Amino acid sequence: GRRPTEINARDVELPKEPYNPRPYLMEFRKYPGIASGLGAEYFYRDDQRSPLTYYHLRSPKSGDTVLVGATDPRAREARTIDNYVKERTRGFAVQIILEGRGVKAYWEPKAPFLKARLGVGAKVKDLTQYCVRDPDVQVHVSKKGDLVVVHGPNKARVGTLAFRLLKKMQPILQPYTSKGAHVAFHPVKKKAMRKK
Repeated sequence: GRRPTEINARDVELPKEPYNPRPYLMEFRKYPGIASGLGAEYFYRDDQRSPLTYYHLRSPKSGDTVLVGATDPRAREARTIDNYVKERTRGFAVQIILEGRGVKAYWEPKAPFLKARLGVGAKVKDLTQYCVRDPDVQVHVSKKGDLVVVHGPNKARVGTLAFRLLKKMQPILQPYTSKGAHVAFHPVKKKAMRKK
C-alpha cells in the first residue's frame, strides 16, 4: 500500500510550540486523601524545578481529597505520589504466564506448596521456599496452571519475588522452544534454530 512520504528524519528536534510569554498555567490533579501522608517534606521540598502547591480538602460532598497543583504536568502527576497511594490501598501485582505443552504450575497438595513443571517429561521443580519467604506477598495460581500472580504491598517486594519465581520457571532453551514463563506483555524473544 501507499506510505506517507513526509518524515522528520532530518529534523534533529521535532518542531516546538511557539513561545508564549504569558504566565504559566497552574493546573491541579486530584488524589485520594491518603496522599497527604507524604507530608510537607515531599510537597514543599527545596529541590523542585516547578514548585508544587498542595491542598487537603475534607468535606461531606467531595469526601477526603488532596489537590496537587503545578505548572508542569510531570510534577503534579509524579510516580512517587501514585506509588504512595497504591502501596496503601490496592498494592502491586505481577502476572507470570506459562506457555508451552506440559508447562504448568500447581499447588501440591495445597498452598503454599508450589510446584512447577516445565514440559511433558521435565522434572517437577519445588518452589515452596519462595512462597513462604515473604509473609505479606501472596502467590496465586490459576485453575489451569498457566498463570501465576504475585501480589503484595510494594513494588520492591513483589518485584523481587516475581523475578525469582520467573528465573526458576525459565528453562535454558526457552528462546528456541518458547516453552516456559514470561511476565505478561513481555514475551521472550524467539531465536532461530541453528542449521547444521
